[in-house]
Amino acid sequence: MAASAHRWIRGALFALAALAATQAGAQAAGVWRCGTRSYSQLPCTGGRAVGVAPHRVTDKARVPPQDRAVAARRAVLAPGQRQECRALDVQLRDEQAALRARGEAATLDDEMPLVRAKKRFRELRC
Repeated sequence: MAASAHRWIRGALFALAALAATQAGAQAAGVWRCGTRSYSQLPCTGGRAVGVAPHRVTDKARVPPQDRAVAARRAVLAPGQRQECRALDVQLRDEQAALRARGEAATLDDEMPLVRAKKRFRELRC
């Protein structure tokens, strides 16, 4: 094998070793209580992890729960009207997305379904 190939393999192995050490250090990161007043960054025999909170993961794509004011307004509506309000929520979202997709090429005829849906939404007091 050529000397350049040996250097390349040696460099690749070094990079993999460094990556493995970094991953191991990231997993062991934290504070350990090893006795009554003894703390360590490394796990110890009979010790327990303290002050280590799991990372919070938030799902920003999830639809937030319905607003309490909207729920209160819709609580006084008849069941049919509540169902129509839920359908209008979806329709308004779809119409707005369709209008945004058209961009500057949108005409008045393209905007009319959105206008009608908003008008019905206000009439029902959703």
